[in-house]
Amino acid sequence: MAENDFKFDLDNLNVEEENNRQEEVREQTTTSYTTSESENDIVVDEDDITIVDKRAPIVLLFGPPTSGKSMTLVRLARYLRDNGYVVRADPTFKSDDKYQARCEQFHKNLNTTEALQGNALNEFLMVKIINHGVTVCQILEAPGEHYFNPKKPDEVSVRNFRPYMNDIIRNLPNRKIWVFITEAEWNVHASIKDSYVARIRGCKHQLLKKTDRVVLLYNKVDQKEELFEDGKLHVASAEKAMKDEYQGLPKVFKNSNPITSIWKPYNYRFVPFCTGYYTKQVGGKYRYNTSEERYPRHLWTEIVNSIKG
Repeated sequence: MAENDFKFDLDNLNVEEENNRQEEVREQTTTSYTTSESENDIVVDEDDITIVDKRAPIVLLFGPPTSGKSMTLVRLARYLRDNGYVVRADPTFKSDDKYQARCEQFHKNLNTTEALQGNALNEFLMVKIINHGVTVCQILEAPGEHYFNPKKPDEVSVRNFRPYMNDIIRNLPNRKIWVFITEAEWNVHASIKDSYVARIRGCKHQLLKKTDRVVLLYNKVDQKEELFEDGKLHVASAEKAMKDEYQGLPKVFKNSNPITSIWKPYNYRFVPFCTGYYTKQVGGKYRYNTSEERYPRHLWTEIVNSIKG
């Protein structure tokens, strides 16, 4: 089946509808500004957000800094655009001028030949994926420190999420697709990885609803050459490598149903991923070449499956 032949019936999703369907826009909070002596020094309230669409599922790209969230979004969005989908940064998500500039920059990034510097351009971005006039999902890009900060590994409680994230996760009726990003060969102490797993465990027990779905994305898989043979990736071996690197993570999503657990031991979908290949150029910048289409195609397939089932 072609990618753009997917049919989406959001009314049949097992997601709670908002109480008043006539209310298309929730009550907006006035943006907070603090001005200094210079008119150019404006501090914008980061937690002032507006999500108009309370039906289309929200995909949370959940990962620490440098895990590849920005380039994952760029690679997936480029793939979807090339396959007939409309990819549009939602201009109503935030009202400040800086956010509007990010929306414009995001569309330029879809054609980038350079590696993006962390969240420098894409933080606080909501991207809509549209097919045949229907919003299939909304993808949230946010600073990695707001999900998990390796410099503060003891802060694993889900109670310390930023207000805007609490609003999205706890209060909105949209189904959430949690894409927990793990990084192959993450060069940190094992205790940091344990803390990250603990953070994810807290999300599972306190925040995930029955209608939510989980994808475990194993990013930068190209760095593990032993997982490849004749140009093909051994997916099962990649999943085992992720389990070995992130001890206890699969058990967080263990299927406790005595019947379905026979053929489905875990309640997550596994996706090995590679955003692309980076070559250092004269001057220190890295040239970006996109990864093979199989990576974003696999990710999108599992997102679609999570939306439907």
